[in-house]
Amino acid sequence: MALGREDPFYNMSHQERGHALIFAYEDFCAQGPSRRGFAKHDVDICSKAFRKLEFEVRIHWNLTKKMLLQTIMLESREDHSNRDCLVVVLMTHGGITEKGEEVVWTCDFEIRSSELWKYFKREKCPSLAGKPKLFFIQACRGENVDKGVCLRRPAGMRLQYDGMSRENEYDMPLDADVLIMWASYPGMYAFVSSSNYINGSVFLHFLSKVLIEYGDNEDLATMLLRVTREVAVSYESYVPEDDKINKNKQIPYTVSTLMRKLVFFCPKYK
Repeated sequence: MALGREDPFYNMSHQERGHALIFAYEDFCAQGPSRRGFAKHDVDICSKAFRKLEFEVRIHWNLTKKMLLQTIMLESREDHSNRDCLVVVLMTHGGITEKGEEVVWTCDFEIRSSELWKYFKREKCPSLAGKPKLFFIQACRGENVDKGVCLRRPAGMRLQYDGMSRENEYDMPLDADVLIMWASYPGMYAFVSSSNYINGSVFLHFLSKVLIEYGDNEDLATMLLRVTREVAVSYESYVPEDDKINKNKQIPYTVSTLMRKLVFFCPKYK
């Protein structure tokens, strides 16, 4: 079902919701980063959230660089014509190279973060063209910290075209319809917590919580604002033996070229 140029909502009424690929990393090679002992908990809560949104969840554990890239490439070559959208969740370690490149770890090597979504551009995955492609990345983006600041509580666009307007067809940018949400701001830590109500990655805890609680009646943008606010306001790190890490804040970081509202179930949008 093709969307019109000015349709305000994505079509979420295909035969299938789509795939939610979860790439989970717990163990790494000897030269790699430390073990992520809370990975299973993160997988469990994310799987629950995306299954509630009716995705077919596919979980991949501790893939090598070659296997990860092959899995992503094969997914991009599938026929997604009868699916609403695509979700990719990555749970791993990450950081910045000496050259300033942002990378994430597979079990044996680092890869550039952009490797996760470059295969889903329109020319490489035409059956997802015009459909939302959502990437959620739980990984540190550097070793900087944010001590936060104390705040006191305070007391229609006209479209223009550079060419001739066409009623029944229109061109789309290659990078349209993508959302990438990181656990933290560029250069910053992404924290984990062993407190009773989190017990894993802070970002994935609040992401899953919000999707489960509000997925029935809110659009995605509103839900992700909730996630950002919950992480930023409700969490502060507690590592009293390390002054640098102790009492720090975290805020997710979202980059989006989504062009329409995305609602999974809300009747008023149907």
